[in-house]
Amino acid sequence: MMTSMGTNMSSSGNGLSTPADVEALADQLSACADELHARLTSEAAAIGALPAAGAASATRVRRREQLAAMQDAEQLLRQRADSLYQDAASAVVATLGQPQDEVLRVTTEAAEKIRKITLLGDAIGLVAGLVALAGGALLRQPTAVVAALQVIRAQVAAVKGGLPPKK
Repeated sequence: MMTSMGTNMSSSGNGLSTPADVEALADQLSACADELHARLTSEAAAIGALPAAGAASATRVRRREQLAAMQDAEQLLRQRADSLYQDAASAVVATLGQPQDEVLRVTTEAAEKIRKITLLGDAIGLVAGLVALAGGALLRQPTAVVAALQVIRAQVAAVKGGLPPKK
């Protein structure tokens, strides 16, 4: 099955149980990083257009701080995705208990939300969940992967409903 982002989704019963499953997750994480990068580029342009003085100055400073944090998160997400590609055979999380289709559906939805989210600050929790997911997969820790999936689902649901994501 193909996602809207063109990633091949397997239909194996237990997510991240084969090297191909781990590579598919790495593909999705890379797609999320690509969406984040595009978003950060447009955000940098928007910040540059703000006046440097006056009432907008504090907003500009806050948005620059968020931008810097998100650029660091993008780099970390790419590093973890690259590590998953390199170590796919050994990064299998055999006891995850989550279907692969669900793992990839959640990350596909996260990439779409990163692209569409209105305020960059609202994406911070979502990207943190993706980084945690990649880290859990690399360390082969099912509990960390499941917890990260729950964070991502909650952040996506909050963005869907127009609610501010929980901190």
